[in-house]
Amino acid sequence: MKFTGDYVFQNKIDEVWDKLNDPEVLKESIHGCKDFLEKEKNKFSLKIHIKIGPINANFLGDLEIKEIKPLNSYTIEANATAGQLGGASGKVRINLVQQKQNTQLIYDANAKINGKIAQLGARLIEGTVKKNTILFFNNFERMLNKHEMKPKVNENKLQEVESQEKKDNFKRKYVYLVVLFFLALSIYIANNE
Repeated sequence: MKFTGDYVFQNKIDEVWDKLNDPEVLKESIHGCKDFLEKEKNKFSLKIHIKIGPINANFLGDLEIKEIKPLNSYTIEANATAGQLGGASGKVRINLVQQKQNTQLIYDANAKINGKIAQLGARLIEGTVKKNTILFFNNFERMLNKHEMKPKVNENKLQEVESQEKKDNFKRKYVYLVVLFFLALSIYIANNE
């Protein structure tokens, strides 16, 4: 099976390239991805849950990024198995083209599917691939812009600030209570003298 297409991002080429090489961004972008772990440089193990028509399949596999030309292109080779349901392997060529402030991503993929999954028919499989491709690009664009607009917050620092604010609020309340207590006490003493 052969799949080709493109997608235009309203981001500069270096931003798109950086996120295409960030395992966390890729994990969040691949629909159904449960694990995307780097075993060694440019080699990953992955676990993906995919629904193809009536079948729910958990694929376990490996992915390798090759033929890397920074800011321009790379090739992804992957293979995965879903146990008794069969397996899949494929090769995807990714090319990036700068268009003023935008970046066009062009992909060209070849995939082989075997086992019971292959018996579901080409139309059903193609429909699933198209749906998951759209979801990938939507998720990737969301992650790309989220990372761009929101700088990472140091979680420990944030917790320290929140904790300090709570302590300060408690101290203020405590001081107010003590002042009110002594004020009430002095009024009571004054009235009883």
